[in-house]
Amino acid sequence: MKKLFLSVVIAFIFGFKCFSAEFPFRTWTSTTGVRIQARLISKSGDKLTIERNDSKQFVFPLAMLSGQDQAYVKNALNGQYKESVSRAPVGSVRPQRPGGTTLSLAIWSPSEMDKWWSMNKEGDLDKLANELMSNLRSIWTKKEDRSMREGRDFFSWFDHWRWINLYSRFYSKTGNDSFESVFVEVGKKTTLQKVFLKALHHEDNDIQALKIFLSIARDHPQSIEKYAALASAYAVVFDQPFPRDWPHHQVSNKDVPIDPSLPSQRFGELVKAHLARKLEYDPSQLSVTELKFVVDHRLPSSELEWVRNSVKFRRSSFGKIFASIQYDRPRLEGALFRWPYGSYSLSAIQEKGGICVDQAYFSSMAGKAKGIPTLTFVGQGSGGGHAWFGFLKNPGRWETDCGRYENQNYPVGNAIDPQSWKLITDDELGALARGEKNLSGFRGKAVDYFAWAMANPTAVFFRESLQRARTLHPAFTEVWKEEASWVERNLSDLREKRNFWDAWLKAFSNTVDLKIEGQKKLADVYDEMGNPRQADRIRSLILKQNRSGRFDLAIKEGAEQIMKKLEKKLWSDAEKLFERMVKDFEKTAGGELYYGLVRPYVETLARSGQKEQARDAIDFLEKRNVLDLGPGSIIGLEMQKLLQKIN
Repeated sequence: MKKLFLSVVIAFIFGFKCFSAEFPFRTWTSTTGVRIQARLISKSGDKLTIERNDSKQFVFPLAMLSGQDQAYVKNALNGQYKESVSRAPVGSVRPQRPGGTTLSLAIWSPSEMDKWWSMNKEGDLDKLANELMSNLRSIWTKKEDRSMREGRDFFSWFDHWRWINLYSRFYSKTGNDSFESVFVEVGKKTTLQKVFLKALHHEDNDIQALKIFLSIARDHPQSIEKYAALASAYAVVFDQPFPRDWPHHQVSNKDVPIDPSLPSQRFGELVKAHLARKLEYDPSQLSVTELKFVVDHRLPSSELEWVRNSVKFRRSSFGKIFASIQYDRPRLEGALFRWPYGSYSLSAIQEKGGICVDQAYFSSMAGKAKGIPTLTFVGQGSGGGHAWFGFLKNPGRWETDCGRYENQNYPVGNAIDPQSWKLITDDELGALARGEKNLSGFRGKAVDYFAWAMANPTAVFFRESLQRARTLHPAFTEVWKEEASWVERNLSDLREKRNFWDAWLKAFSNTVDLKIEGQKKLADVYDEMGNPRQADRIRSLILKQNRSGRFDLAIKEGAEQIMKKLEKKLWSDAEKLFERMVKDFEKTAGGELYYGLVRPYVETLARSGQKEQARDAIDFLEKRNVLDLGPGSIIGLEMQKLLQKIN
């Protein structure tokens, strides 16, 4: 006991490092059920010190641990527990199977990483990555090995594989070795590396994203760790070209001020603006998901500085900026929807005013200049199309209806996710924010399981890894979508398919888009099972549940049913369903009803030679006074074009 006491005293003097190689990593559980992967360092009185695999240490009362863990500590410090790895030198700790055979992959630790880099930085990365993946798959497919490593250090090694494999592919494709030294330096900083890897999506151009991230790390070595999420946001947004019609199709590209500066320069300028206290948010405190909506533009610094000096709106009242741009009513009345005034600078918009799309653009860009995540929404209301904007009012909380007319009925706003340049609805943005907020603690492991699955798409454990990810984090949308693709490709058992879509509906009962997607798939499964009555019941439920809320999706579902009847030349049945839907949605739908149902229905009839039925459909709309067809109405102009097609 005297020897043990002296060891504890020495541990306090030298930061508790003397036990760091003696006790293995394990899962610790608190009395409240919180878990952490770490190893025992020392105990002093009733205080315990443990160390995570990133070298961070934690001190807390022994009484906070579960009874089983308290017993482990007592036995370990009394010498009744020794693992054979305790005699191995630091940096070469190798776990052993029951029976004494040693695994080929050492226990991960910062010192083990330093050793790996010193031994292999001149090696063949492609070969090293293959060897490492072979070891990882071997661990995963052997029950006892996986049990020992999965919660201990497996995913730390997997992240290391992802890093070296990505650089190996980058070098193979480009032959560019100018980033090698910064690649090694970032590879040694696992926390920094993890931020970037976690931000990657399987649809990203990951090689280009890596190049951008490494260029920022090379050019800004003093800032990269603090602003790792910002660097990652630039990497996953600028890895693919911006859309050709950016920022929107109602302005000529030549009129938009665009700066071709590289992301590294933009990163430095934004950090400089933050340090000069010109931003409304500290970029180091926002997530990659939020920062994507700050960096997704190509404006020159002159435009951004103009906003910072001239636009006085602060974050707390930023929603009011939309109305600060005077509405250009003569343009609307003249049906001049494209910007007609030359330069599309922000100062020109402020001076000349604009229609809704210009108001939304100005508001969004002004927000980005001030470091506020923003996005532009478009939607269909009772009077036709409209644009507005949303912004991050507080971390994790979006306000998505700034400039959304209260007297118009807009069921949904569609924006663009700049990481994929694909549509995202305001409902999906909310789900994304909730998912990001909940992606902490053990739920964070869901990202690891998902990445492991995507790295092994043909492995027998692919689906099982996806299921582990969604079990840990039930709102992880991308995991569910990937598993859904797997189910559609591989499952022939219709009962299993039904069970999957039932589980999907439970997970997304509060996210309307995803809920309806699951309902439609479930209805298809019931059709395959020979139960059309249940399938029709589910499809009718979609219409019924969304008549007043997300009627855009209800209209879409009803329109699909009508189109199927037209394909089968069931003209009368299609007409009855069309008139029923018009009656159901005539008081709410407006533009959604016209673009989602009326136009495709009438055009299909005209193409099929059923022009009389097409004219009857328009007469039915006019008699019921369903749509705003008055002078200057957007839908009225569209209806005139439709009539010309029929005639």
